[in-house]
Amino acid sequence: MSRSRLLTTGGPNILALLVACSTITIVVANSDPVNTGSSPGALNAASYNVSVTLPPAPALPEKLEGQPEGSEAETKSNEPLHLSGHWGLKLNSEMLRRGCLEFANVDSYTATFTKQERIGGVMSEPQVIELKVRHAPFSVYMKWMTGDSGRQLIYVDGQNEGNLLVQPGGIRGRLTGVLSLDPEGTLAMAECRYPVTKAGLVELAETIISHEVADLGCSAGYRCELRDGEEFDGRPCYLFICEYDQTHDPEYRKTVMHIDKELSLPVCVRNYTWGVDIPAEKLDEETLVESYAFTDLQVNQGLTDVVFDATNPDYHLRVKKRRD
Repeated sequence: MSRSRLLTTGGPNILALLVACSTITIVVANSDPVNTGSSPGALNAASYNVSVTLPPAPALPEKLEGQPEGSEAETKSNEPLHLSGHWGLKLNSEMLRRGCLEFANVDSYTATFTKQERIGGVMSEPQVIELKVRHAPFSVYMKWMTGDSGRQLIYVDGQNEGNLLVQPGGIRGRLTGVLSLDPEGTLAMAECRYPVTKAGLVELAETIISHEVADLGCSAGYRCELRDGEEFDGRPCYLFICEYDQTHDPEYRKTVMHIDKELSLPVCVRNYTWGVDIPAEKLDEETLVESYAFTDLQVNQGLTDVVFDATNPDYHLRVKKRRD
């Protein structure tokens, strides 16, 4: 994949974002294997301040305006940014809000989506999925490259009676043909933690933002760091890490997130729960709840209706004919 710029706008300016920071916290996933809880709720675009405007990018000073004494921040222009605590959390939140707003200008995108989730206490094998997303109307096409290889899924907002269309891979797909399922029904949710209506970069960021409100309203109970100078899939990123006290959050222990500098969106998120009697060196491995990664991103692909049409001859889906 070419590493040329994906968007015409530049990455977020640190000072501008800090000045514009408002109160909003961190993605925390369902806890499994020790704790269980409901999936985090998503936040739609109308739920956060879409009127936020970010000022032009001034040079980063040696001390950030309003930075409290004693806060850990590397702010000199020749040093990587390193913010901790409330400041790191605020900047992370503002980046994601900005990313959601600016990515609305992208009509569609494709990516390789890799996910691994703990369902019913059992961690699945990593699933590698070809992903195509269109923003208006919200449309998703997925094709599994591993796991149930060959499985295909289509969802278009407002079509197919609100259902998703899915055909299993292999011989099962040849037997069943295309199934029409309620996105939040038992069958559709049997192997996933979130419905297809929450698929994609913006939807992931909105879910994260919906959790950031609570933590920024607390003065203690978590430790956050935002680090510059990181990469994911060869693209410059900020690395955001937040760890919780168990008394503050008995379900969620830690989240690790890579935020693409240009997109201001999370391209890799890993969430962990609490563990009991687990050696320190195996704690993250045994308490991982969910992992999501987007690689090979290609934006403004001009994806048309045919890409999200189950009768597309390239998909070879066995669509059952409706009886009049």
